[in-house]
Amino acid sequence: MHLEFETTVKGGMPTTVCFEVGQPEYDVGIFNCYVEDIWLLVKGKRAKWLEKRLTPTDWHELEELALEEFHASQ
Repeated sequence: MHLEFETTVKGGMPTTVCFEVGQPEYDVGIFNCYVEDIWLLVKGKRAKWLEKRLTPTDWHELEELALEEFHASQ
């Protein structure tokens, strides 16, 4: 399932976070939904330049927000 939400990163850069959610895979030990893929858009275009500047902590926080958005949409 593809979803997106608006947020800011790196001190206020308006960004659209797009993500896909993977479903639980009990046979391999994954018991919860998870972020399977995540990417950023700025002004409607993929922002690989911005993605490269995010730290692992930044990505973790975005994944947490993505899962909250997913659960709120259910």
